[in-house]
Amino acid sequence: MISIITVYHNKQYLEEILLESLKNQTAKFELIVLDNTKGKFKSAAEALNCGGSKANGKYIMFIHQDVELDSDLWLENIEKLLDNIPDLGIAGVVGMSEKGRNYEERRRGYISDCGEIRQYSNSVQKPEEVQTLDGLLLIIPKSVFSKMQFDEKTFDNWHCYDADYCLSVRQIGLKAYVIPAFIYHRSLKSNIKQLLKYQQRLYGKHKRNYRHIYTTCGEISWQKVKLKQILEFLTPFYKKVFPPWTDYLKSELSDCNTVLDLGCGYDSPIQYCNIRFSVGVELFEPYLQESKKKGIHNEYKKVDIRKVEFKPKSFDAILCSGVLEHLTKKEGYELIKKMEKEARKKIIITTPNGYIYQDGYDNNPLQEHKSGWSMKELKELGFNIIGITGWRNLKGERGILKYRPTLFWRVISDLTQKIVYYFPNLAFQLFAVKELKGDDK
Repeated sequence: MISIITVYHNKQYLEEILLESLKNQTAKFELIVLDNTKGKFKSAAEALNCGGSKANGKYIMFIHQDVELDSDLWLENIEKLLDNIPDLGIAGVVGMSEKGRNYEERRRGYISDCGEIRQYSNSVQKPEEVQTLDGLLLIIPKSVFSKMQFDEKTFDNWHCYDADYCLSVRQIGLKAYVIPAFIYHRSLKSNIKQLLKYQQRLYGKHKRNYRHIYTTCGEISWQKVKLKQILEFLTPFYKKVFPPWTDYLKSELSDCNTVLDLGCGYDSPIQYCNIRFSVGVELFEPYLQESKKKGIHNEYKKVDIRKVEFKPKSFDAILCSGVLEHLTKKEGYELIKKMEKEARKKIIITTPNGYIYQDGYDNNPLQEHKSGWSMKELKELGFNIIGITGWRNLKGERGILKYRPTLFWRVISDLTQKIVYYFPNLAFQLFAVKELKGDDK
């Protein structure tokens, strides 16, 4: 039997995501739910040790409130799999191997993370030993946990307790494994507050045995820690000089109370804006459900954006972000005309600068690119345009940087943002706004 331990701070997430996926599991399990809505536990280690000490199962599974198991057979299958790993110290669904030249090659696992299905460069077909695991789902044999709990003293926060346990079990002759088990991780964004502080503690505790520690939150070594300290000091200045493009969106929507988000996807930038009321329109069911569970919009409609109809002047603004390129040119022009009728104040479009090849992914054929839009074409339609996301020649399909090391070229891309803002024809993406004249203005 598996004992399931979860610590929650959002009861709605707990009930609609994790508990919903546990309702019809075929295997018998024990559920221990710990309420941390009032901050009873000061660290993950403290909370998980509390739950783990109450567990009666052969295996103890520590799982985040926003994780959904993908089938009713999940627990049954995993228990059988774990029974066949003789040197098991800890298991998880995502981890970092010591094998590989970079982050992408070292990462192991196959999950849906924040709505996107991520098959890493080395997705596992059978249990594979790794150096560390991600804490979103960890399974520890009770016999191991009885001897060694999470380190509450060193990791008195919510970071690095997972990597520490993996490295610690290796010191007693056991191993950490990534197992082939698909899950959905329904998370809006990561909490990285004080992350560097606990990465330093992790390195300090294990540096005698590891010159390089590989975690899903980045590599940790003496050089990396020093570099991160410098970057952390510079970050406030950096963000002020190089703001994310969502800051432009926030500014444009600051006078808008109602927004229609066409093709909202699973991770709409609307989440970064203070909007009183928004409606998300999305045809692809997995993306729609992901956005619903995150609660990004007030209302949702599952319908083709080419066919959805609203009354004239229904919304202060209409956003169409990263969508136009998925339509033919004719469909795109027709959609813009419809947006102009249904918005009161403005319409906002983001789209790649020109055609960029992209095939469908996430099992979603709607992701295919069918057209490309130029600054000239959008200006002729009355849009004011700025360039965003840096110089176009640095990025390829899906906006991924072409060159390595990634950190260096990300900085270079950000530096070019200062130029492409004023010269959108050089930008990777166009941010286009059309102000609408009318009685409501």
